[in-house]
Amino acid sequence: MRSLLKLLVVLFCVQRGEGHFLPSLIDQKQETASSNMSPNQDNREAEASGVGPSPAPIIPARSRRSALDSQCGLRSILLQVRHLGLGYDSDETVLFKYCSGTCPHARSNHDLTLTNLLQSGVLPQPAPGELRHNAPCCRPTHHEDMAFLDNSHRWHKVEKLSAAGCSCVG
Repeated sequence: MRSLLKLLVVLFCVQRGEGHFLPSLIDQKQETASSNMSPNQDNREAEASGVGPSPAPIIPARSRRSALDSQCGLRSILLQVRHLGLGYDSDETVLFKYCSGTCPHARSNHDLTLTNLLQSGVLPQPAPGELRHNAPCCRPTHHEDMAFLDNSHRWHKVEKLSAAGCSCVG
């Protein structure tokens, strides 16, 4: 029964998008369990003196992402179909994959020439609100279709909904 409750908490956290807390919570529980499973001399002395054993230290989750996490790559999140924003009424949970991360910026001869032409006035400056991207972007290279059942028990297939591969483009 206890493991079923743990599973329910894990699934709830993932569904709400708070799954990033799970590794630190699992590590805390394992440390607490291991300290309770093997009492040492200090714990016996503390119990004899009437003072309970000290709680396991709380290890905070890392606040910064590692260099590997920030590189361009495929990420995924579990969410309900209705939260995709496509107008489907469905309680079904799907794994949505997307591309995210940074791309290295290496200036090419084209970039250098374009900058020179813009600064010298040969090319017109971009209009207000128009953006010129001069750095590569992390984008999907190919997509996957997704099928799901709506609340009226009808199947829907949405083509090219989820990313299947990522690369730096531009």
